[in-house]
Amino acid sequence: MRVSRGIAGFGRHDNRSMPKPENNNRKSRGNRQGVKIKTADIFKIERDTSPLSNKTSLEHHRLISTVMNQAEKEMLIPFNPASRAAPPKQVHHEVSYFQPIDISKILDCLEEEPIKRRTATHLLLITGCRRGEIAGLKWSKVNFDNSQIKTDTTLLCSPDIGIYEDTTKTRNTRFIKMPAETMKLLNKYYENWYLELKLKNGGLWHDTDYVFIKDNGEPMHPDSLTVWLGSFAQRHRLPHINPHAFSHTLASILINNGKDIVSVSKRLGHTRTSTTIYIYTHMIKEAGEMAADCIACVVLRKNNAWRCNILPTIIKNMSTAAVRQ
Repeated sequence: MRVSRGIAGFGRHDNRSMPKPENNNRKSRGNRQGVKIKTADIFKIERDTSPLSNKTSLEHHRLISTVMNQAEKEMLIPFNPASRAAPPKQVHHEVSYFQPIDISKILDCLEEEPIKRRTATHLLLITGCRRGEIAGLKWSKVNFDNSQIKTDTTLLCSPDIGIYEDTTKTRNTRFIKMPAETMKLLNKYYENWYLELKLKNGGLWHDTDYVFIKDNGEPMHPDSLTVWLGSFAQRHRLPHINPHAFSHTLASILINNGKDIVSVSKRLGHTRTSTTIYIYTHMIKEAGEMAADCIACVVLRKNNAWRCNILPTIIKNMSTAAVRQ
């Protein structure tokens, strides 16, 4: 069952509490019923008969089990019935990410594309943000002085509501540091395309403050980025490009370059590091094997150390440090 916003504008994406009906009649305060409000007047109830994924079923089972467990502790029920249920097993799928050669091809091909699409794709790769978070980015949250962006909203779309803004999936606020090249591209996009488009529209312009917009200033549909990436990949004969693959690629780069899991988790916007570890188990294992091989190459395999190009680098760094002291 899905609840969406109805007449009063309340729904599952709205954190505001329902206002209490005003009642100036003191005599009626004793009436516990007060003003009767029908659910249909506030919410639009839709029955979704599509099957749930294993992950969603597990989340529902955990919630129900938690509630029932508390009821059992308070002796409201004899036992927790959810403990006897057999929830489905969550299948762990290996994440798909781009190899360095694929990233290089994508970046080269982007140079031939419009600056709006080039900038959006660039941000997907560099920030690790989700598609909706990039679509929901606003200029007021781009700090050119400190080279960082603030991510605390996402753009979603519903057949009933249309395009609307909501909190991020994890409801976290992230301040993401950006490389100089990214800030330079954002500045070029703003001055050479965004402001020029705003000037051309004149009074027809919708000043929404969103970074990525339609030609009249209104926020773009979040799905449009996915559609464009699909056609972009076909035109340039690239592997299939899914927006979320950029996030996995960023994680792969950070993990394989020795960044700690806490930093990787924060960059990706995960609430818990356990989520990051679960998703990228295979990558972390590979990075651990590379670290073990690196140690063995330097400490144990003396004859092969020079061939590994590790020992010369260590000696060079040690020499530099000694000179500085």
